[in-house]
Amino acid sequence: MSLALPTDVEGVVTSRALGKAAIWVSSVLLAATFMLVIGYRVAVPQSDIALALAGLAITGVAVAAALMLTNRIGIFALMLAAAAGLYLFTYEIGTEVPDSWKSDAVLFSFPKIAMTVVGVAGRTLGSAIARCVIGFVLASVAVQFAAHFAGIAFAVDIPAIATCVGLVLLLTTLWLGRRHAIRGAATMQAAAEVEERMIERTRIASRASAALHDTVLNDLHALTLTNPGPLTVAHRAFLARDIAALAHPGLLVDEAMLKVRASGEAIVTSGLAPIIQSARSRGLKVTISGDPGILSELTPNVIAEIVKAIDQSLVNVSKHANTDVAELAVVAGVDTINVVVSDSGTGFDPKRVDEQRIGLRVSVRQRIEGLGGTVKIWSTPGAGTAVLMSVPRTTYELVS
Repeated sequence: MSLALPTDVEGVVTSRALGKAAIWVSSVLLAATFMLVIGYRVAVPQSDIALALAGLAITGVAVAAALMLTNRIGIFALMLAAAAGLYLFTYEIGTEVPDSWKSDAVLFSFPKIAMTVVGVAGRTLGSAIARCVIGFVLASVAVQFAAHFAGIAFAVDIPAIATCVGLVLLLTTLWLGRRHAIRGAATMQAAAEVEERMIERTRIASRASAALHDTVLNDLHALTLTNPGPLTVAHRAFLARDIAALAHPGLLVDEAMLKVRASGEAIVTSGLAPIIQSARSRGLKVTISGDPGILSELTPNVIAEIVKAIDQSLVNVSKHANTDVAELAVVAGVDTINVVVSDSGTGFDPKRVDEQRIGLRVSVRQRIEGLGGTVKIWSTPGAGTAVLMSVPRTTYELVS
């Protein structure tokens, strides 16, 4: 049974999936509004139709951007921009519609609903509901004020209100179900750990039994077959051999387990421990793989430069990748030591970014190239970034 169960505790995967779906929903609603405007234009002359559609476009772009952000201040600012665009749209359309129209017209309801769905991308139930309510309130206030100044009669928008309430109930049900799933996953995780411990105990007991049979019992049996008197040199030799075998730390513990235990020491001696701790203090979880101990082949000043380059790469993940997980791998090549810092964050298009910025010219590229090494960067929008730093294993002194 696997000990790494996908629980999505922080709701990152869930919120991204819901955010993408909400972008489609809001786009359909705003596109439908656009089509209605075009249709009404045939019967209703509108001199400022371009301005109205510009306001609708502002609303659409702001809603889509808000669904992709996680920063609260940025989301609220975009929602205000969306409300401003909706106000402009409603006012320009409202000055031309017939007197029989009211503020609950479908032409105004669709943009309200499009702003309400901003909340589905929240990573917690509280934030999701708060965003839905704030989006609905801002949209309603913008429409009502614009309708008032345009001379449109007030009316309670029952469809928009029902949509907001239904969306809140849907999100509540979804997140409560997700909470139960997380609890169930935690139970499975605990059961997996218990099973793993039982398997390990059984393995150790079996190995201990075999070790005792092959050493102590065989030695006792051999002694029963010897003549009474002092032990011979041969007897003393195989007894000493078996005692040494029983005292060996690898008798009951696999070599792989010993390597895992030693890797913690390797992280400290390699100089990586302080920057890993610094990354964790920023909320970045760093998974380390490979053999960090190979860095000790280099001189302290060379190690310091490599560690500084790794630290800056992790800082960039914290600042720009929009993720809280990074991976650090240290691998030995034939004549190089290779370090890879990767993440599954937002990524970027290297072709659209200045080469000096991509290379982190001072903090990473110049450090590694100063050691006679190379730096390569791979990144794709939405698929994360990987930075490969390679230095020669024969690098002993910095170039002055």
